[in-house]
Amino acid sequence: MDGPYRDLGAGFARLTGVEGARRGPSRITHVEDALLELVRNARDAGAAHIYVASTLRDRRYRTLTVIDDGHGIPESHRDLILEPGVTTRHLNPVTQPGDPSEPTHGAGLSLYQIKSLSLETSVLSTSSPTSIRAIFDTNTIPERTLQSTTRPSNSNLRATLEHFTERTNVYSPRLSSYYGSPASILATLLDHRIIQRQRDSLRLRGAALRLGLGVSVRSVQRILRGEVLPVEGISAGESTGGAGRRRVGGGVDGGPVLELGEEESARITDILRRAARAGYMEVEDVRLESRPGEISLRARVYEPEEEYE
Repeated sequence: MDGPYRDLGAGFARLTGVEGARRGPSRITHVEDALLELVRNARDAGAAHIYVASTLRDRRYRTLTVIDDGHGIPESHRDLILEPGVTTRHLNPVTQPGDPSEPTHGAGLSLYQIKSLSLETSVLSTSSPTSIRAIFDTNTIPERTLQSTTRPSNSNLRATLEHFTERTNVYSPRLSSYYGSPASILATLLDHRIIQRQRDSLRLRGAALRLGLGVSVRSVQRILRGEVLPVEGISAGESTGGAGRRRVGGGVDGGPVLELGEEESARITDILRRAARAGYMEVEDVRLESRPGEISLRARVYEPEEEYE
């Protein structure tokens, strides 16, 4: 192959030399930039559906798992695609929908850069569906804004995915994308029959883990009982920064549900009672209800009658 590319087979090539470096991917400075490149890779691989599972651990470590139904990656190229300069751009260039003046893009080009900036980037499944997971230390590569599910944002991870989907669909409305927790994304994959529904929660959890969806057995059981709802597609017109459909009576469809046990409920009740007594009040009939995306708390607060001897 002539020019700054070396043919690697299966539609992939490697950028080489000074010209190859010049044609490299855009600079990645934030986690949102990395997500944009990951979903562009999925789109360039012919995906019609993209699923993004996002978690934050210890308020620092962001995990992004991008799953898609595109053409996939040849098994022989599973590790090769994470090496410097590997792309399909030369053999199968993809232009930005509606703007052919922009530089072409190709699957794989930015994965090495993402791998270099992350704690871990790996191809977990090469096809049916394809799954790539990246883990970032946000102290090293920050996020542009807080990933709040209640405060709208034009620059967080979800907004990044929404803008990408809208822009892609302006001229050829074929891409649907979904953003949520690992549990809600698993529920969506089951609903879309990307993963086969199984009665055995352990086997289903194993299938989820192989795709990079870190869910517990308890979460899988709740999904099978219908307690975790699939997320609505971003392309269906949700507002920026939302986390799902608002339901009558509160809650967010597809949001995570924080289950509180007896011990946690007792501790919360104790905190409320101590706070009330500090103001010479009492609390009783404390009720805690976990809903998708929120926790509802109700309690009776009153001033007790003074006692006289």
